[in-house]
Amino acid sequence: MKYPHLQISALALALGCGHGAIAQDASPLEALSPVTQDTLQNPADGDWPNWRRTLDGWGYSPLDQINRESVADLDFQWGWAMAPGHQEGTPIVHDGVMFMINAGGTVTALDAANGEMLWEYIHEPPEDFRDGRITRGVALWGDHVYVATPDAQMIALDMKTGQVAWQSTIADINEDKIVTASPMAVNGKIITGFQGCSRFYEDKCAVVAFDAETGEELWRTVTVERETEDGGDTWGGQPWLVRGGGDVWTTATYDEAADLLYIGVSQAKPWSRLSRGQSDDSLHTSSTLALDPDTGEIVWYRQYVPGETNDMDEAFEHILVDLDGEPGYVNIGKMAILWRGNRETGDPMPAFDMGLQDQIDLNEDGTFAAYREGMIGELGVPHYTCPSSTGFRAARVTAFSPDTRALYVPMALNCDDGTIWTEVEMVEGGGGNGRAATNRVFHPDAPDSTGRFAAMNIDTGEIMWEMDLETPAMSGMVTTAGGLVFAGDWNRYFYAMDDTTGEVLWQTRLPQSASGMPISYEVDGTQYIGVPVGTGGFSWQSFHEDLVPGVSRPEGGNAMMVFALDD
Repeated sequence: MKYPHLQISALALALGCGHGAIAQDASPLEALSPVTQDTLQNPADGDWPNWRRTLDGWGYSPLDQINRESVADLDFQWGWAMAPGHQEGTPIVHDGVMFMINAGGTVTALDAANGEMLWEYIHEPPEDFRDGRITRGVALWGDHVYVATPDAQMIALDMKTGQVAWQSTIADINEDKIVTASPMAVNGKIITGFQGCSRFYEDKCAVVAFDAETGEELWRTVTVERETEDGGDTWGGQPWLVRGGGDVWTTATYDEAADLLYIGVSQAKPWSRLSRGQSDDSLHTSSTLALDPDTGEIVWYRQYVPGETNDMDEAFEHILVDLDGEPGYVNIGKMAILWRGNRETGDPMPAFDMGLQDQIDLNEDGTFAAYREGMIGELGVPHYTCPSSTGFRAARVTAFSPDTRALYVPMALNCDDGTIWTEVEMVEGGGGNGRAATNRVFHPDAPDSTGRFAAMNIDTGEIMWEMDLETPAMSGMVTTAGGLVFAGDWNRYFYAMDDTTGEVLWQTRLPQSASGMPISYEVDGTQYIGVPVGTGGFSWQSFHEDLVPGVSRPEGGNAMMVFALDD
C-alpha cells in the first residue's frame, strides 16, 4: 500500500535516493554487503546489525580496544543533529555504514567513521496523525533497511540509496494504533508488534510478519485471547469488543536452535481490575509468547502476573542464555523481578526479586503466588505502591555480559502515593488506561535518588553492585569485552563503568540526555561508542522534576554522538 504523500521527488529519483535524500560520498555504500541470516546470527565483531547486536538480545560487543585501562582516553569524534520529537532510537552499523532512526520514522544513513551523511529518507505521516511518537530502530535484510513507522507503516528502503522499495500497513491508526518497537529480521521475514489498544475496538494488538522482498503480510498473531474451543474463558466472560490491552512495544529475540521468537505482551486495559470489571487471568496479557517464526503460532506462553492490576507489565526484552545447563531466558519488568525460564518449553525457573517492590509474593518455583494485602486497589481509596506506574525499569534496555554472567539494569526509583479515581465506558471507542491521581514520592530505600544502575548475577540473583543516580537512568545499556558497561542518565551524564565493580572509569556531560540505546562498533581498526541523545522518555522524563526540582535539561537537541580513543 502506497501513501500519496510519500512521493519520490524528481531530484531524488535522478540521484537514485529516497524522498528527501541527499547524495554524498558513496564509497561506504558501495562496500555494503547483503545481510543474511548468518550475518545476523554471527555478526562481524565490528558490526551492530540488530537492535541488540545479536538475535539473543545480549547487547554485548566483543570489541576490547576500549577497555578498563584505555577508556580514560575516550574522546568525542563526531556528531549528527537529528529530527525533533521523542528520541529513543538505536543506531545500526553494517560494513561501516550507520543507519539511524529519527523520531517520527525518518532514517539517516551516515559514514560510521566520520558522520558524513550518505542519504536520508524523510518520513511524512498523514496530516492528522499525532506526529513525534517514539520509534526505536530499524532492521536489515538483504539489500534493504526496514523501518516500522509510528503511523503503523512497514517501509522497505534500498540500503544504498534510501529509495522506497515497498510499503505495507501494520495497523489502523484511525483506531489509535501506533508502532514504537524496532522491527526484527528472521529468515526473510520482517516482524514487529504494535500498541495502542487501550481503547475498545474489534481489531486487537498483534505481532505481524511481512515478506522481506514483497511486503506481503504473512501472518498476524493477536495477543488477546478469544474464548477457547472447549468453552474456557480467561476474560471473565467479557465480550470480545471490550477486551483491551495486550500491547507490544519491544522487539523480539530469536533462538535458532529452537526456531522460536520470544516477545513480551503488556498488561490488560484498563489497568485496574476494578475498571475492567473482572479479575480473571486475561490471557495473553503480561506474558511472554514463544512464536513459530514461519506461522506465528503460539508454541508456548508464560503469564507472569495473572489479572495484573497496577500497570506492572512484563513486556520487555528477553535475553537468551543457558541457565543451570538448560537453554534458558531471563527478562525483568517494572517490579525489578528477574524472571527466568526454559526457552524451549517455557517452564519457569526460580526468580530473583531485587527487593524493591511491595506488590506481590512469589512461589519457590519462580511463579506468581498472590497480591499482598491492600495491593488490589479500590475506587477512591488511597493506594500506595512501589514502584509507581512508571516502573523501576521499562523501555530502556538491559544488557548481559558473558564475562560476568550479570544483567545490567537501568532504573528509575519512585513510588506512588495516590488514588484510583477513573472508571471507563465499556463501549466501542471507550476504555482507556483508567487513571490514578498520582503523587510520586521517593522510594524508602533511596530517599535522595530517583535513578540507579544495577548489576545482578543471573545464576544466583546476587546484586553485584549498584550505582544510585540523582535522576533516572535514561539510556539503554551496552557491555563490552573490554570489561566495560556504558549508560547515561536524565541529567546528561554518560558513563563508562567497570562491569565487575561499578566503578566509574570515565564520564562526560552530553548536550542532552542519553535517551536512546548506546552501541559499540569498529571501522578500519578503530572502536567507537555511539550514543543517541535527545528528549523523550514519557513518564520517566517528568516525574522526578517534583522530587529533584533543581535539575533541568534543554527542551530540544536530538543528536547522534560518537566517541573513540584519542590518538
